[in-house]
Amino acid sequence: MTDLVPHSELPAEHRPHAGGSFDATVVTFAAIGLFDSLTGDQRARVLLPHTDPGRTHWNFLPESGRHGLPLGELDRHQEVLAHRLIAESMSLPAYARVVQVMSNEHVLRELNLPVFGHVAATFRDARGYFLTFFGQPQPDTTWGFRLVGHHLSINVTVVDGDLVNATPFLLGAEPARIGPFRILGEEEDAAFLLLDGLTAGQRAQAVIHDKPPADFVTRTVPHIGDVEYPAYHGVGRRDAMITDDDRKALAYFRAHPRGIRVGDLSATQRACFDDLLAKFVHRARPGLVNAEMDRIAAAGGVDELHFAWAGGTTIDQPHYFRVQGGATLIEFDNAEDNANHVHSVWRDPSNDFAADLLMQHHLDTPHGAHHEEAHR
Repeated sequence: MTDLVPHSELPAEHRPHAGGSFDATVVTFAAIGLFDSLTGDQRARVLLPHTDPGRTHWNFLPESGRHGLPLGELDRHQEVLAHRLIAESMSLPAYARVVQVMSNEHVLRELNLPVFGHVAATFRDARGYFLTFFGQPQPDTTWGFRLVGHHLSINVTVVDGDLVNATPFLLGAEPARIGPFRILGEEEDAAFLLLDGLTAGQRAQAVIHDKPPADFVTRTVPHIGDVEYPAYHGVGRRDAMITDDDRKALAYFRAHPRGIRVGDLSATQRACFDDLLAKFVHRARPGLVNAEMDRIAAAGGVDELHFAWAGGTTIDQPHYFRVQGGATLIEFDNAEDNANHVHSVWRDPSNDFAADLLMQHHLDTPHGAHHEEAHR
């Protein structure tokens, strides 16, 4: 595991300064390479203004009328460039998971044949992931892209060509375990290791309910509110129903995190938690990890994060966990299909889709008509 060290705790000579990172530049030029390879018709389908309200629609379930350009309609060269953009936007282990999530659709199509027959091929598609650019990628501008489809939602924003945001970042797997695939097994195992290492009293604090939500408590809302409640069941499914009492017990309160405070863990338990947190924060590009840890430090630090659990305490029982803090929200749910269907998400309650970065950018930068036009 790579240590998670905020910049503020690094020696001054090792702290990156504003504009000192090439992360945004690398991502931008990967996007430019792909965009320039597209035909006129493809560009028209893939491009929306950065201010388009659909930018924060990140639903990862199959749906009709989805905007964007599906990977399946790219030629081989374009598809390779698309994958170069994906890979440059995150760590290599995260990219490997993304590829597995998409490939898992081949397996799911075969598993679905007894129920859906030939129709399964129309929505279980390893290339049925939709790419959208929000603003044309150019150096020193503000733009973003989304890649979304079944069990995958990648949302990357580049602000003023300098700062990069990568949340919400969602990965899922159905089935969660089959043959050689256990795509989110490391995250799940790290959480169980932490849970199993708690004392009886600590576990009583951490376990907030005996039943998990059917899906994320915060759902796929564009912006996390002060209070969020889970849905009664998964979208299009009824195999993991919950009641009003369950929803209240599982609720998310921004100002009052549930579960056990990380600062109250022992050194051994804290090492387990740090490993779990790293599984998600290290989805970002390596050069951006310390920036994410700085945001956590500014919001109270790792000590003030809370770890909460709901549901069964063995892997074969439906279960859920979350990590919550001012600048961090992680949710992991394995409740459907008899605990063999995983959804995981890493979010920033105040900075999803670079909301904080964009606000600061607009405060710091004059936005006359010419400037606005240059950033479209």
